[in-house]
Amino acid sequence: MRKLILCLTLTCASLPADFHVAPNGSDSAAGTSADQPFATIERARDAVRKLKRQQPITVYLHGGTYNLTKPLRFTAEDSGTAECPVTYAAWHDEQPVISGGRAIGGWKNVTVNGKKLWAATIPSVREGKWYFRELWVNGERRQRARNPNGGFFRITAVPDLDWNAKYQIGQKRFQYAPGEIKAWDNLTDAEVVILHFWVTTRSGITSIDESANLVTLAQTNSYRLTDGFGKQAEFARYYVENAFELLDVPGEWYLNRQTGMLYYMPMPGETLNGIRAVAPVLDQLVSLEGDPRADRFVEYLTFRGLTFSHSEWWLPADDLKAKYQKQASAYVPGAIHAYGARNCSFERCTVSHVSSYGIHFSRGCSKNRITGCEIFDLGGGGIKLGEPDTGGRIEPDKNGVVHNLPIEETHDIEITDNHIHDGGLIFHQAMGILVTQCYNNIIVHNHVHDLYKNAIAVGWTWDFGKSLARGNVIEWNHVHDIGKNWFNDGGAIYTLGMQPGTVIRYNLMHDIGSVVYGGRGVYLDQGSSQILVENNITYRTTGGGFSNTFGKDNTIRNNIFALGKTAQIEPNGGLTRLTGGPNSFLFERNIVYWNADQKVLRGKWNDTKVVMRNNLYWQEGGGEVKIGPEAWSQWQARGMDEGSIVADPFFANPAQGDFRLKPNSPALKLGFEPFDLKGVGPRPAMLRKSKEPTRAGSR
Repeated sequence: MRKLILCLTLTCASLPADFHVAPNGSDSAAGTSADQPFATIERARDAVRKLKRQQPITVYLHGGTYNLTKPLRFTAEDSGTAECPVTYAAWHDEQPVISGGRAIGGWKNVTVNGKKLWAATIPSVREGKWYFRELWVNGERRQRARNPNGGFFRITAVPDLDWNAKYQIGQKRFQYAPGEIKAWDNLTDAEVVILHFWVTTRSGITSIDESANLVTLAQTNSYRLTDGFGKQAEFARYYVENAFELLDVPGEWYLNRQTGMLYYMPMPGETLNGIRAVAPVLDQLVSLEGDPRADRFVEYLTFRGLTFSHSEWWLPADDLKAKYQKQASAYVPGAIHAYGARNCSFERCTVSHVSSYGIHFSRGCSKNRITGCEIFDLGGGGIKLGEPDTGGRIEPDKNGVVHNLPIEETHDIEITDNHIHDGGLIFHQAMGILVTQCYNNIIVHNHVHDLYKNAIAVGWTWDFGKSLARGNVIEWNHVHDIGKNWFNDGGAIYTLGMQPGTVIRYNLMHDIGSVVYGGRGVYLDQGSSQILVENNITYRTTGGGFSNTFGKDNTIRNNIFALGKTAQIEPNGGLTRLTGGPNSFLFERNIVYWNADQKVLRGKWNDTKVVMRNNLYWQEGGGEVKIGPEAWSQWQARGMDEGSIVADPFFANPAQGDFRLKPNSPALKLGFEPFDLKGVGPRPAMLRKSKEPTRAGSR
C-alpha cells in the first residue's frame, strides 16, 4: 500500500493525452486522432492549455508544410511539469516542416537586356508590404546577384583613413578599381559587404563618383577599412550584391523593390514548371516567452523530430547597425528564441534556411537541451546561449534599476550530438556555437564545420573584467573547415575572458584558416584564464594549434599540435601584462609536430610568464630545431622546456590525419598518455530512428 501511494504521488493522475495536427486538417475537428486532426499548431497549443497538465501530452505533427503567418508563441501557461511534460513531435517517420516562408509562383520566361531569365511579379513588394534578401529554389539557397561572382575585390584607397589610429571608425568612403562599382539603376538597393579584421559590415550606397572611382556608403564602418593593423596592413576586401546588372550566372536572382519584379537565372536542369521557390516572410519562427522576474517560466516543453525553416531577421535602423555587426554577430537573434525557459528541449530537430542564428536560449534559461539536431544553411550561426552584454550581476544604476538579476542568468544547458554546418552565409562572422556570459554548460559530441570565423566560442568579457562564464565543458567535438581564409583572428575553439573551471578536451580540430593572422586551433583570447586544455588534436591550421593572449593560470597538457602553417604555439602578444603573481599557462606533456616550411613558436618569448616542461618536439623528416632565432640548446639553457626532448613521435600517418602513436614512441617515456578520438562528433545512437517520432530531413 505504501508503494502504491508513492506512485500516485509522483505520477500524473490519468493516462497520456494525444492531439494530432495535419496541413489538411481542420481547426474545428476534434484533433484527438490521426483521422480528425487540427489544421494549425496554434489550435493544438490552445487545446493543450485547457487540459491543465494533468497528464503527459503529445501533439503529433503529420508530414507536410505548416506555413506560419506569425511566430509560434509559447508562454508559461503552455508549460508541462516534470511528471507531465508537453511534447510536440513528428508523427512516426513523417516530416513536418514549420515554415516562415511563402511560395512564389507565376513564373514566366523573359529576356531583359539580352539576359534570358525567369520572372515573377510580387505585388506586395511593389506596394512596400514585403521585401526579402533570401530565396530558396528547390530546397537550396540561391545567391543574390553578386560582383565578383567568386572571391572578392580589394579597396584601393581610403581618403579618410588615419594610419596612426589602430581602430579608426567613421569612414564612409573608399576608392575601387575601375568597373567594380557603377551607377547602376536602383543603386540605393545595392549593398557593399566589407571584410575587415574579424567582422564584416553591410551598407547601402549613397552615391557614386565614377570619374574618381569613389563610393560613399550609407553607413559608417565600425572598424577602419583594412585587413589588419599597422601601415603594412592591406586595404579590406569587399563584394557588392543586389543590382540587376550583376545578374550574370545561373542561380543568381534580383528583386526590384520599385516594380516588385523578381528575376532569376535558372540553374542547368531546372524547368519553369518544376520550380519551387520560397522566400521568407517572418523574422522569427518560434518564441518561448517566460517572465523570470515574475517567476514565470516556460517549462518541460519538448520539440522532437520537427523541421523549422524559412525566416529572415534583418539589420535595424542605421543608428543601431554597428551593434549587430560586431564580433561573432553576438547580438543577432535566433530564428527560435527563448527567454525564461527551463527544462525545455529540442531533440532530433532540423533548423535550416534562416538568416540569423538557428536557436537562441537568451536570459533566464537553464537546464535546457539541444540534442541530435541538424542546423544548417544559416545566414548567422547555429546555437547561441546568453547575451553578450550581461557582464555579471550588475548593480542598480543611478535610477535604481537593476539591469540583470540572478534569476536572469543562463546556465546548465546541454548542446550535444548536433550537426552544425554551412553558416555565416549573410552575417559572416557568426559562430557555430556561441556561449556568452553563462555557466555550467555542456558542449559535447557536436560536428561543426564550414563557417567563416569560429566554430565554438565561449566567454565574452575582455581582459580580466567581471564575467559569468565559468565551468563550461567543451569535449568530443569534431571541428573542421573553419575560417576559409576570410577573416583574421579566428579559431576552432575560442574563449574570451576569465572563466574558471572551463574544460576543453577530447576535441578534433583541423583545416582552420585565416587571411592574414589567426586561424588557430584552441585560441584562448584576451584574458582567458583558469582553463584546462587537454587531450585535443589540432592540425592544418593557419596559425598556432594553440594560442594564448595574456591569460592567467591556464593548463595545456597532453595535446597534439601539428602542421600549423605559421606556427604551432603562439602567445599572440601581451603576456607581459602579467607582472608577478600567476603564470600565463603551464604547457606540459604535449607533442608539437611541424614540417620544414613551418615554425615551432611565434611571438615574443623573452619575458613571457609560462612554464613549459616534458614536451616532445619534432620537425617532419628531422632537422635542427630552432625556437625563433634560438637553437634548442639555447632555449633550454634559459630555463624553458625542462625535461622536454626533440624526437620523432612515431605517428601512424600524420599526412592522413592519423596521429596514433606507435608502441615505441618516445613521447610515452615523457608521460604522454595516448587517447583515441574515434568517438568525436555526434553519437549514432542519438540520431537513430525509433518507434517514436524521429528527426526529419536527415542529410
